[in-house]
Amino acid sequence: MRNTLLIFSFLAITFGCKNTVENNAPDEITLTEHVDLQQLTDSIQIKKLQVGSEGSKEKNLFHASFAKTFYSFVNENEENFVQSYLNEFKEATKDINANAPSGIDFVQHFEIIDKNARFLSFLIERNTSLGNNYNHQYFTHVYDVKNEKLIVFSDLFPRENFKKIVNIIQAKAEKNIKEKISQNLTEKDKKVMWENNIETFQQGTVANDENYNAFSWDESGNLKIYFNKYQISSGDLGALEVTLSPDEYSDLLSPNYQSLLHIQPKKEEYETEQTTITQVLPTDDIDCGEVPCVALTFDDGPSNYTPQLLDILKENEAKATFFVLGKSAKIQQNTIQRIHAEGHQIGNHSWDHKDLKKLSRSGIEHQIFDTNKVIKDITGVEPTILRPPYGSYNDLVKSTAKLPIILWDLDPLDWKDRNSKTVAERMSKGKPNGILLAHDIHKSTVDAMPTVIKNLKAKGYHLVTIDQLFSGKTLKSGQVYNQRK
Repeated sequence: MRNTLLIFSFLAITFGCKNTVENNAPDEITLTEHVDLQQLTDSIQIKKLQVGSEGSKEKNLFHASFAKTFYSFVNENEENFVQSYLNEFKEATKDINANAPSGIDFVQHFEIIDKNARFLSFLIERNTSLGNNYNHQYFTHVYDVKNEKLIVFSDLFPRENFKKIVNIIQAKAEKNIKEKISQNLTEKDKKVMWENNIETFQQGTVANDENYNAFSWDESGNLKIYFNKYQISSGDLGALEVTLSPDEYSDLLSPNYQSLLHIQPKKEEYETEQTTITQVLPTDDIDCGEVPCVALTFDDGPSNYTPQLLDILKENEAKATFFVLGKSAKIQQNTIQRIHAEGHQIGNHSWDHKDLKKLSRSGIEHQIFDTNKVIKDITGVEPTILRPPYGSYNDLVKSTAKLPIILWDLDPLDWKDRNSKTVAERMSKGKPNGILLAHDIHKSTVDAMPTVIKNLKAKGYHLVTIDQLFSGKTLKSGQVYNQRK
């Protein structure tokens, strides 16, 4: 019998990504009764590039997510953009001494600013650590999908108005900087400090698209402009933002882009993805204290390969635990719904894959609590287990997260050796009561899973979630587990 999901508030849903990307958006189909979960896909999915991962001894780490859409010109630009970041990483590793106490860490994530029938907009965030130097950057990609054009900030305004909007932004940015440097300083020191920033400020706010390549907006039309660290002031002031209300800039906008920034109601919708899950599909009642079990776990998703993995698990009647990133879950919400509805477990893997040991308490709270909230908003169930990125934790992480920490007893190094046969051989060595680490962001890993499942079942193992693996036991907050003992 096919598993189905009852849809109550579902206007229209877009059917799945094909292997060959089409330039046109897929047809929209109105559903009135039931929909096969296997057909429930996300119109925007997540692709990832990675160097080093959970269990990795690599000192230099690279973790980047980027969008996969139905538009080939969008995908090509996003892939080129992340490739340029990877090239920066490769160049930076050449300058790192093998004996250096710390390596480098490059992280890129994105979020959807807005999408409609004509425009698709992403805000891309990069956190780059070069050991003793840290940079936080934003970039905005706005695509006119009908005309296959990348929109830059100056396109939003008639030529004579671009400098006018820049003048408004400059005035607000100057005020923000002066407010930041005014704390605990004499008037003389404040004046000297501002004068030392003037040249940097002037260069960083000149009216060109390089300086204004990072911006976002909300549904009320509030426009936010991001200035990177060092762009308009000394690095000790950090990154800066300027926010404009619609009243401050709407009369300067080109009429062609007023609807983009919600200055007037949008007439068309790119898609509507509203679903209601009425019940969770039942899972097998397995007592892993009585029968041999192995827990399959997948980190860093969801990704564009996760739906394929779910198909494999369903076909082979296997359950798994997905340790997902909050930022990725927010984008691929239908995938998260399907994971939950098909009886798999969802765990917390942080918001955007930062090393939790390097963060303050408030930073850890954001990474954990915001992720839990997003997952609960999508599924109705809050995660009860944590796998910290890289398996990295300390006492502050344990006391702040207030969740059991789930590690692993077998790492197939699938992040390093992207060969499905090799991965399958390693994962097939799983032992009873063990936890297998894997990543659903790699196609080679997903391709290995039919063989892995077949081999583990041939040994008499039940493939279960973390909760099932520890059935009859209580997982304690702050405790670390890598197998059932």
